[in-house]
Amino acid sequence: MPGCSKRASRLFFYDRIPEDREVTQVVVDDYAKSFFMVEHLIRSGRKRIAHLQAPSYIYNSVKRFRGYKDALAKFRIPYDETLVVQTGMAIADGKRAVEQLLEAEVPFDALFAFTDTLAIGAMNQLCEQDVAVPEEVAVASFSGTILSTIVYPQLTTVEQPLEEMGETAARLMLDKINDPLVANRTVTLDAKIRLRASTGVRGECKI
Repeated sequence: MPGCSKRASRLFFYDRIPEDREVTQVVVDDYAKSFFMVEHLIRSGRKRIAHLQAPSYIYNSVKRFRGYKDALAKFRIPYDETLVVQTGMAIADGKRAVEQLLEAEVPFDALFAFTDTLAIGAMNQLCEQDVAVPEEVAVASFSGTILSTIVYPQLTTVEQPLEEMGETAARLMLDKINDPLVANRTVTLDAKIRLRASTGVRGECKI
């Protein structure tokens, strides 16, 4: 629209962010936290790390995939496309993704999933196939929802500060309501890497 200023935008994005849009947004560093999570798996002795990736139209998925690939490159582990399964985000999708890897006889000793629900589905399928977690396959994910603490084994995950993200988004929204011309902002909050039994380690990764 002629004369329409980007500063006047009242669009807000929280967690799921569109690429290349100048809007107010509240995020965590998907790339860095994914990189460090995969690095944790590698330093734990895992070399064949599968990645359950969400659809590429989700920008978080692109950034987490980049973190996965760059962590492999840091340790000179060749990228193997057969270890990457692009799927949905439900528990059933994680189950089917692991079923696909097992049926194709793709060897893997760890798995990094886009979200907790995918990881839980993956662990369910591994359990059904008598594959021990974490002894044979370590499992890690990203989200840090309560689901990660009520499954067995408890899930290693990147824990996003969901309550703080919501509160921050609400404050930014009120700022825009009070002054529609206030500048767009990107607020990046810290996320914690919670190490639990699904990767054989417990505690918080200090990075």
